[in-house]
Amino acid sequence: MRRPNSIAFPVAIVLILGMALMMVISTVLTVAVFLLTDGQSRKKIAVESVVELLQDGVSYDHTGKFVLEVEGVIAEKIIRLSEEQSEFWYFVSDGTQAIIHGAVPASVQHIIDTTSPQVFSSEFSYMAGQQQFLGLRKLNAEDPPKLVVVGGVTFSNAETLLVVLREIWPQGLYHLLGIVLVATATIAVVAVKRTIATPVRRVVDSAEQIDGLPNGRRISDRDTPIELKPMVAAFNTALGCIDNAFEAQRNFLANASHELRTPLTKLRLKLDLVQDPDVREILVRDTARLASIVTTSLQLARLSGQALTFTMVDLAAIARAAIAEHVPSVMKQGMDIEFKAEGRVIVPGSEPAIRLALDNLIINAMRHARGTEVLVVEVLQARIVRVSDEGPGIPAAEREKMLRPFVRGNTSASEGTGMGLAIVAQIMTAHNGSVALGEAANGGLVVDLAFPKTAKESAFS
Repeated sequence: MRRPNSIAFPVAIVLILGMALMMVISTVLTVAVFLLTDGQSRKKIAVESVVELLQDGVSYDHTGKFVLEVEGVIAEKIIRLSEEQSEFWYFVSDGTQAIIHGAVPASVQHIIDTTSPQVFSSEFSYMAGQQQFLGLRKLNAEDPPKLVVVGGVTFSNAETLLVVLREIWPQGLYHLLGIVLVATATIAVVAVKRTIATPVRRVVDSAEQIDGLPNGRRISDRDTPIELKPMVAAFNTALGCIDNAFEAQRNFLANASHELRTPLTKLRLKLDLVQDPDVREILVRDTARLASIVTTSLQLARLSGQALTFTMVDLAAIARAAIAEHVPSVMKQGMDIEFKAEGRVIVPGSEPAIRLALDNLIINAMRHARGTEVLVVEVLQARIVRVSDEGPGIPAAEREKMLRPFVRGNTSASEGTGMGLAIVAQIMTAHNGSVALGEAANGGLVVDLAFPKTAKESAFS
């Protein structure tokens, strides 16, 4: 399975590796600076390290012989470096057996012989030629006690650094640094992810506010990080280009529709002069259809080109007003129209737009629902406006595409423009609502305009 791309993950990995490297470098540098600035401590560390290695390495073989066996790569390296120095010597004894390397200076031998066995550790300095060395005598608490005396150790800075790093390992420093690294890395992963995700989320929230209308909102770059500003600028530029193209298309449609209305009106008046009634009827019907297409095109252009102004409106009052206006036309078609409402239904919306949607549904019913005796308009408390007729209805397979512009039903035999339901769908989209076409109980078409819950209603649902 492919791992999702993430900005935070590689950044966190780089951060963790960088921190680990910096910790190692800082530790080495700190120790190196300390050793370079304190020569006496450097000598003491070298001698103490060798004494400790010798004490740990002495033992008895199967014959009871006192032997020295240093284990460990670094320990062997340290002993080998010491033994390569001409002035290096050591004396190891359990009181009965002894292991001696190099020449123990006579002055030091006197110290070994005269120091009380009650003294477990003592440092001393001695001269060998023109050089001063540091020596260390150490007696452990084993039975029998092991005495180790070392002198003549002179390590370089790099060798002393190796000794120090070996010495601090058992003291848990590396473990402590590891814990600090893991804890810091964990915090860094969370912090880096949140640091990156927060500004990206802010840009996404701003993008989600874009309403798709011409000259609508843009992604604000006021709080945008400089790394995201080029992307935001490119996105806003693309929106501007889309707006320009959309505005040109809308203006063309609006201007063309507007320019066609006047000649169509004149043409309709002149058709009354046609003597043949059959020809006149056909021409009048075609002209009416053309005028209807022009009108609905102009409505569609206006809806696409502006944001709707929302107020709290009463769906029942809007439906009642629409029905009152269409009663004469409905009766002229030989239908009755019935209004049902369960009281006021208040929703946020644009009254002119909702009224236009209802006008289109009623006009569609008058045109296409032949045989309807009673056209019913209902306003339900569930924020639904329902228009039902008793016509032939629309087959289930054709209902969805009927919401697209210029789509007419395969069974339609009237002069519809194919834009009425598309305008209704666009209006409901602008209200974040929906349009549902279904089959009425008596076989006709039922159209539901469903309006969404308000934020307050959603909070309590």
